[in-house]
Amino acid sequence: MRKMMKRTLFIIVLSLCLPFNLFAQIDKDMKEFDDFVKQQQKEFDDFVSEQNKEFAKFLKETWKEYDLQKPVKRPQRPEPVKPVSFDRKKTAAKPQEIKIGEVTRLPIPVVAPSATFSPSLGKTPVPAIPGGKDSTVGSGKNSAVKPVKDSAAKPAIKSDVQPDVTTPEKRSSFGMEFLFYSENCVVSASLRNRLTLKGIAEKDISAGWETLSRSNYQPLIDDCLTIKKENSLNDYGYLLLTRKVAAELCGSVHSDEIALMQMFILSQSGYRVKVARMDNRLTLFYASDNMIYATCFITLNGVTYYRFDTSPNKTNSIYTYNRDFANAKNTVNMNIDAPQMFSGTYVTKVLQAKAYPSVKVSSKVNSGLVAFYKDYPQCDFSVYVGAPVSQEVQQTVLPPLKAVIEGKKQSEAANMLINFVQTAFDYKTDGDQFGYEKPFFVDELFYYPYSDCEDRAVLYSYLVRTLMGLDVVLLEYPNHMATAVCFDENIDGDYVTVGGKKYIICDPTYIGASIGLAMSQFKNVAAKVLRY
Repeated sequence: MRKMMKRTLFIIVLSLCLPFNLFAQIDKDMKEFDDFVKQQQKEFDDFVSEQNKEFAKFLKETWKEYDLQKPVKRPQRPEPVKPVSFDRKKTAAKPQEIKIGEVTRLPIPVVAPSATFSPSLGKTPVPAIPGGKDSTVGSGKNSAVKPVKDSAAKPAIKSDVQPDVTTPEKRSSFGMEFLFYSENCVVSASLRNRLTLKGIAEKDISAGWETLSRSNYQPLIDDCLTIKKENSLNDYGYLLLTRKVAAELCGSVHSDEIALMQMFILSQSGYRVKVARMDNRLTLFYASDNMIYATCFITLNGVTYYRFDTSPNKTNSIYTYNRDFANAKNTVNMNIDAPQMFSGTYVTKVLQAKAYPSVKVSSKVNSGLVAFYKDYPQCDFSVYVGAPVSQEVQQTVLPPLKAVIEGKKQSEAANMLINFVQTAFDYKTDGDQFGYEKPFFVDELFYYPYSDCEDRAVLYSYLVRTLMGLDVVLLEYPNHMATAVCFDENIDGDYVTVGGKKYIICDPTYIGASIGLAMSQFKNVAAKVLRY
């Protein structure tokens, strides 16, 4: 019995010791892990510090002269001054197959999920509108409403394509406050008034970089990257943000300091940028793989760097260096892969189809987003058609349109939507409205007073794909753009064949024309096909 009791006591003592030993081991392992992390961070900090020193030395070397390449002209599409109206008195021609030319793939726009709205036949759900109350909507005129900001106004929408940079979860709770497209922002003020250039010679730029790199700059970089993440800013949005931050840190009149400060912030954020002497001042150039029109550029080692400053230049000769900061690996991606979350007033407008009075919407657009788009340089057409539509437009435009086409045949629903796009918007060419070619992001159609054929084609494509779940292609002619839809129903009309499938012509600028009717002047013209 005594042996039994001793054995039991031994087991109890052993069981009590095991957890202690286990916890002790865990505590030891955690300490070793923390020490490892600290060591890794120290090694990384030492590496960055060394890279900053090396880059400062490099900037002191004599810069070389380069020829500034002339801007690539904006694509010109000589559109008709007035839209063509369908003449119902004429005998309808026999439907025919329209020839096609080159077929180009377009990016599929990103649409964030939501439980508040789901298209009847669509393949992709649509996100909810940010919180806030609307004012009374004007009749066909814009009226502004200040949005209510709350936690629901900015759902976490992440892009599938993110630059390879650190994006911390927290940022400074106090520091330098400023407005960025009506958005209240706060960043660390650690570099405020830290940069003063005696000149813009190599030695001055090197000294400026060294001053900044010896400062406590990391909190500022963390804050900027956090703002980028919280607002789903794309790369060009981040360029605009850092320009604003640099101006606040240096003072708006110190353009040379602003250019170097912005270059420093972007370089430490992982972007390939450089400054150059041009017209006796510093200007920023950023690397991008996208085509950017109406912007001068230089090409170094096969990489294209576009000028960020849009002011006129007096000379085509610049001086700069043929090397990027060692930690800067990312080019600026002009594509927009997630809704850009800006603050601003809501601009509302009533839009109604003439042939279908029940097809009526009260659209709402964020003025902050429109201001951002206004500052966006002109890129390839794919950037515009691939951009997601804002939550405001999705939630104010899609539900009423979905309601009126619910239960209708595809042909009837498509006709209702095309008459809406044809007649609810006033027509004017980009040249007449802006003085230059300007492709619209979808949101801009609901803001500006006029739109042209390419804008309407993109909108109709978006509505059919989102509300009806049907495949749509864009048809690009020398001076016009239309759409064609692949219906599940057997529908007669002019058509194109793409990938072995029949697509019925639907022209959003052929005013009053039903689906299946192509403009007579384009029936014998091979259209370039843009497909998703």
